Amino acid sequence: MRPLNLQEAAQFLRMSKSSLYQRRDISRYGRPGSRVLLFDQDELEVWLKHGRLVETKAPTPQSTSVTNVPEVLSDIVDIPPLPVYHRSARYR
Repeated sequence: MRPLNLQEAAQFLRMSKSSLYQRRDISRYGRPGSRVLLFDQDELEVWLKHGRLVETKAPTPQSTSVTNVPEVLSDIVDIPPLPVYHRSARYR
């Protein structure tokens, strides 16, 4: 187990620091009372091997169609939009 800071982990994964910071699927650790993020090199290697799976879309069921929409939804869709309130008189 070798702890890596944000910059070292970004270099190890060959991605930007901001991308690494935004990814929530990569495990990270923080020291109490510190803003420094730490990443475990072993866990990063496991994530590289198993975590970068291509997301596949779930197959859509064939039974759904536009004709199955109940009558109530047509009333909801026809709601006219309300005017937007702006603080500035320029946009009123």
